[in-house]
Amino acid sequence: MTPVKISRFRLEFLQRGEEMRNLTFLTRWVAWAVFGVLLVVASADAGVRYDSSSQVWTLTSGGTEYRLRQKEGTVYLDYFGPAGGAAWKELPREEDPRYEIDGSVEGQGLSPENLTLLSQEISHPQGSVEELHLVFKHRRLALEIEVRYSTWGATGVLTRQLTFTNRGDHVLYVDSAPSLAWRLPPGDYDLSYLWGAWGHERQLTTERLQAGQRGFVSTRGRSTNGYSPWFCLHNLELGTRYLAQLAYSGNWQMGFERYPNPRPLREEDLRVALGMRFDFGGPLALQAGEPFSTPQVAFTASASDLDDTANQLHRYQRQYVVPRTPANDPLLVQFNSWYPFQGKMTVEQMKRCADIASEMGAEVFMLDAGWFNKRDWSRELGDWEADRAAFPHGIEELAGYVRSKGMKFGIWIEIENLGVDSRTFREHPDWVFTYNGQPLLASDRHHLNFSKPEVRGWARSIIDRLVRDYGIEWLKIDYNIDIGERFDPPGTGRPGDVLYRHLVNYYAWLDEVRSAYPGLVIENCSSGGMRFDLGIMAHTHTTWLSDIVLPLPSVQLGYGCTVEFMPEVCNHWMVGDKDNGEVVLTNPPGWWDFMLRVPMNGQYGISSRVFDWNPELRKRATENVALYKQLRRTIMGADVYHLTPPPAHEDPTGWSALQYVAPDHKRSVVLAYRLGKSKAQEIFRLRGLDLGRTYHVTVIGHPQGPLSGHQLATEGLPVNLDAEWRAAVIELEQEP
Repeated sequence: MTPVKISRFRLEFLQRGEEMRNLTFLTRWVAWAVFGVLLVVASADAGVRYDSSSQVWTLTSGGTEYRLRQKEGTVYLDYFGPAGGAAWKELPREEDPRYEIDGSVEGQGLSPENLTLLSQEISHPQGSVEELHLVFKHRRLALEIEVRYSTWGATGVLTRQLTFTNRGDHVLYVDSAPSLAWRLPPGDYDLSYLWGAWGHERQLTTERLQAGQRGFVSTRGRSTNGYSPWFCLHNLELGTRYLAQLAYSGNWQMGFERYPNPRPLREEDLRVALGMRFDFGGPLALQAGEPFSTPQVAFTASASDLDDTANQLHRYQRQYVVPRTPANDPLLVQFNSWYPFQGKMTVEQMKRCADIASEMGAEVFMLDAGWFNKRDWSRELGDWEADRAAFPHGIEELAGYVRSKGMKFGIWIEIENLGVDSRTFREHPDWVFTYNGQPLLASDRHHLNFSKPEVRGWARSIIDRLVRDYGIEWLKIDYNIDIGERFDPPGTGRPGDVLYRHLVNYYAWLDEVRSAYPGLVIENCSSGGMRFDLGIMAHTHTTWLSDIVLPLPSVQLGYGCTVEFMPEVCNHWMVGDKDNGEVVLTNPPGWWDFMLRVPMNGQYGISSRVFDWNPELRKRATENVALYKQLRRTIMGADVYHLTPPPAHEDPTGWSALQYVAPDHKRSVVLAYRLGKSKAQEIFRLRGLDLGRTYHVTVIGHPQGPLSGHQLATEGLPVNLDAEWRAAVIELEQEP
């Protein structure tokens, strides 16, 4: 069976222009129908199969297939793509097969001539998950490598993880060990990736890969300060997209290489690698008898567009990675104290905000940074005791007041760092990372090392006290430091895994806290989205999207986040016209609605100078909070379709629109934004609907009459807004 090409909408539209608009409905309908049949068949056969006659393992998840072939004791990648696809063509030179283990140990490459297959095992660890374990032995080194592949139900996603074990009696040095190493078929490729530093997170870019190398390296200690460990490759000849995401919160590197030679580039394989980066850039010291497991990498493939491919990864995140908690279902609306006060507040100010937040419909009141310090919240991190001048009766007074208003109470903390002026650092300087024998210092902070049991014990005691004394039900954990990649080891030599060991233990500590307090919602934050990755999302419930909250750049921030992650973990707020929470009260109410609706693309909140608002703005805010509560039942669990090109960060123009579709296709929400230099009407061709059913359509509360899924997908839905910087909310409900 050959792979089916499904019509591509958004990114193909950018690359191929009006060509996509001219596709007939019949072509799209047939393609989607055939793909649906393939998906059902593949889902029924999800898991791992081994054919002993052909010596081929077939790993299937949903509509994705990954085939490995054994030949002369070595394992090669035979095919990766839509289920049922034909094996890739053999390479022109037999001596250079598609091997999918890469790296180097003691200067020796992990190539077929150096490894031999020792054993294979297929296991069924849980529910709809199956695993393939392949164990290799190095022919010249006392080294074993286990490669573990997992298939994740019908999501279309597989994962891969390597474990290196030193079977000898002396140290082995692992120079490099990417979690993912592919040789993809020849052809022209487009590469999509996400980039952006503080306040500019997750800007989507697509470029054509040329001859040579294209590399991305993260060395700052935070996984997404610069780029995300995520990519999507589109083979233009095959029509297949390959998408991968690394589950790691530290330093990493990924690379793409088209090796130049006298033959045309399109006859050369594309080499791909993605994995963690060891301290100092390597190597890792693997002690005798010790195992080391690389971070897991998740990957998927599709014959459709980027949104469909990314939605497969979102389903995997939702079903198997991100912890679920009834405490945040439905997605809670928050009021946060940060932007109006930014590090210094009093209990009376907080009570006043709580009164207004409750009236507007907030469900959580979050006390952000500054509740503990006397002078400088950043330099005094780590003691976590209430400032008695601002809170003379302790935080307990405010917590009780918030609950009396019908809201949950939450608090901010930065548990991995100690400020330079904190008592905890003065008493325990040996708890932090060091370099050249001195405590590492970055941004007025020292970094705690969670690989030390005493540090984890202290951190747990802090959380126990906050829960016991304040009754917190939401914990926002921030991380405002670029710790880099240069650390003193705990003993002699440089093991290369100081940051890795900290992160593994920090993950375990988060799991311990969640287990002890199942009703506690844990929010991940790192100066916004500077450490927002698949690794940390396996241990927290939601993530702060970005510290930039002005409405114009926030359009791009929400767009980019929902490309990489399922929408319900993307948390952002309405703040105002200025980042101190000020709203210009002379602006038209339509602009207020725009500001209030931009952050509705995931989890929603407000952090503004609400005590300065006039009655009309409070009324608008209350109405928009109620509107979000109506939308969140669809947004949570939805596939996401980006109906327009990515908006610019600083000066977005045209229109931007995101569509959310419930898993049963019965409900959908479209959030459409008219930006600068834009026309009054835009027509959106909707995605993911049941083409044979009819939908009731409501645009900004006004019924548009019943429309068929066919009409909405082909003719599209016209949306009119009377001015720039306006937002429309479209709701669709399938007729019974």
